[in-house]
Amino acid sequence: MQFISESNLAALVGTSNATVQKWTENGVYPSHSENGIKGFYLEEMEAIPEVREMLYGRWGEELEVLPFREYTSVELFAGGGGLALGLALAGFKHVLLNEFDRHACDTLRMNRPAWNVIEGDVRSVDFTPLRDKVDFLSGGFPCQAFSYAGKQGGFCDTRGTLFFELARAVKEIRPKVFMGENVKGLVSHDNGRTFNTIKNTIAELGYTLVEPRVLKAIMYQVPQKRERLILVAIRNDLAEKVNFCWPSPYTQVLTLKDALYKSVIYDTDVPQSEGAKYPPKKKEVLDLVPQGGDWRNLPKDVAEEYMGGSWILGGGKTGMARRLSLDEPSLTLTCSPCQKQTERCHPLETRPLTVKEYARIQTFPDNWLFAGTMGDKYKQIGNAVPVNLAWAVGRSLIRLFNDIQVVEPTETYDCSEAVAQIIHRLKEDGAKKALGLKAKSPKRSDTKIKQLNFFDLLAEYPDGVVPSMVRESQPEEYGKPCKTDMGKNVLVCLVKKDNISRYLDKNATVYYTGKRFPSTIGLDKLYYFAPYLSGQGVCDLYKIKLARIGTRKEGQAGNNPNDYRLVFEIEYIKTLFAEYKQLPLEIWHTYTDMTLEELTLKG
Repeated sequence: MQFISESNLAALVGTSNATVQKWTENGVYPSHSENGIKGFYLEEMEAIPEVREMLYGRWGEELEVLPFREYTSVELFAGGGGLALGLALAGFKHVLLNEFDRHACDTLRMNRPAWNVIEGDVRSVDFTPLRDKVDFLSGGFPCQAFSYAGKQGGFCDTRGTLFFELARAVKEIRPKVFMGENVKGLVSHDNGRTFNTIKNTIAELGYTLVEPRVLKAIMYQVPQKRERLILVAIRNDLAEKVNFCWPSPYTQVLTLKDALYKSVIYDTDVPQSEGAKYPPKKKEVLDLVPQGGDWRNLPKDVAEEYMGGSWILGGGKTGMARRLSLDEPSLTLTCSPCQKQTERCHPLETRPLTVKEYARIQTFPDNWLFAGTMGDKYKQIGNAVPVNLAWAVGRSLIRLFNDIQVVEPTETYDCSEAVAQIIHRLKEDGAKKALGLKAKSPKRSDTKIKQLNFFDLLAEYPDGVVPSMVRESQPEEYGKPCKTDMGKNVLVCLVKKDNISRYLDKNATVYYTGKRFPSTIGLDKLYYFAPYLSGQGVCDLYKIKLARIGTRKEGQAGNNPNDYRLVFEIEYIKTLFAEYKQLPLEIWHTYTDMTLEELTLKG
């Protein structure tokens, strides 16, 4: 009989621990205990679809799947290589990969020198030389804002988005099959209209979309509670002749112990590597949290001081002061291992996870190296598709291509000349741009201010926290009085009359933006916050402690989970002016940004 703990069953089914505990209390399923841990035997829970799949899946058989011939592929938005590596392990031969981030490109080149990695904006790449030569195209496209010319939407309605670039590549290459992956929230974004536009675009391109699925990584030999939406589309001339079958799950749920120590996925314990450190005061707090615990295990006075403005917010806040458990899968990794809102403390030691521990949780092999600074490495790993999940999906795709090969036999094309042509064109375009005159940077007054897309940020940072804005990663600031730096940037924001009481009392801890926030303001440069009280002006200065994506009424009745806002967690520093000063709010009469020195001079 195969045992599964209550918490791991909750992760497998996608429900809460409390719900599973009620199943135990009400005798819905027979309860058992092993080594002092409450749980169930999978064989007694066949009525649950996920359990039934795990018990009767064909994982072992699917591991033996081999390609009938060499299937070529192109990957866009390749990042640090999680998806690309998994697909390569399944049997695909990558003929071209594109990625914008320089450090991620260095990672790909360092680990796979034979891969043709094109570094730069996908918008500048002409894929037409590869037309009808490549079998497969894939990409985890960042989801940007969509416009709607009509109720249905389609290819033209995606212009200006990175999904459009994926669709353009499909149109120019005409692969037999293509795949896209994204966060599961894409399905419900904008009440489903975004996803409908994507589906309409796929149909317009001449492809049949397989019914999409949100795959739980823990079902595919990944020791992490991560979910990804997978889209698979087959060219219409082939779609009716073959069927795509989703991968079978692994036979058990792996835990953090399987990532950090010798296990079914690693032959050795995790090797030592570089890693972030906690400042002393934060370490003192997390020392009090037991394995698998969070802020609720802290003394009330310690928790209230540590959580600051989050203490009064609604919601469970279970990511705060969170210590992982060896007996459970890791929580979803983010781009930083020590963000206050989504803490990922090591289960046995009071420290953040190291780079190598991060990589193992994403099932990267130990010999896969990452380029760039330590922060760059964490970001590449946190944004990646887990390798074993990509490998499992890749095996299903290889089976699909084998079926296509049976009904429509074709040979593998040598794409080297076409790729060389693409690279040559890019070099020519680069030379032409180098010869041109540099355009003058337009003044803000001459520029059409664009709106920051909150869903983009949520797609890039699944936990919602903007890592470059996490000030508490700087030990010299944590727990100490904040000395103002006149060269740092300050964000001035309008506070409406019905929200000014906390600012008048100088005890405001959170500022929610409206539905719009200007994309021209660099979030990574902001350090201070100055509230502009409606009808009065600016007087006080606050420190920005954190920037994250939230919702207008998060944790409250009437909250709309799709009504995203940018949330600044702030802390009062000092009064800047003896009296309120009127300043021009340049953007939509709501926002402006400048250095602290410029603000004081204007005042």
